[in-house]
Amino acid sequence: MGFFLARIRLWAAHRRLMWWLIAASLALITGRAVDAALAQSTCPTEQIVTVAPPDEHRPQIGERAIALAQDTDRLSLTAGDRVDLYAVDDYAPTGRLLVENARVLDQTEQGITVAVPMAQVADVAAARHWGEIALALAPG
Repeated sequence: MGFFLARIRLWAAHRRLMWWLIAASLALITGRAVDAALAQSTCPTEQIVTVAPPDEHRPQIGERAIALAQDTDRLSLTAGDRVDLYAVDDYAPTGRLLVENARVLDQTEQGITVAVPMAQVADVAAARHWGEIALALAPG
């Protein structure tokens, strides 16, 4: 009789272990399903973000505006045009390229304002001090 009772206890313990394993597996599967459902966007419509277009008359991030005097040899430029800046002085027989593809911010009777990358501002300022700066209209 003792053997029979021991077998019943073993059978019950085995069934309890199986029950707990099945319950834990179902809880894990359900938890993963709930996590996956919560990870979905609650709003089915896309969020529309409006970004203001960049102002052509203001320097952008990483640029600085530099005013250049212009004589009679002026190009007909509008805001947004791209120009190359060349240093022209008495020390070099040819001009040297200072800034490539600089953006025009404004042009008046007195001069022109261009947006120059911050890394090249010192070169342009020094070139203005020692000589003139010539503009060349860049394609695009």
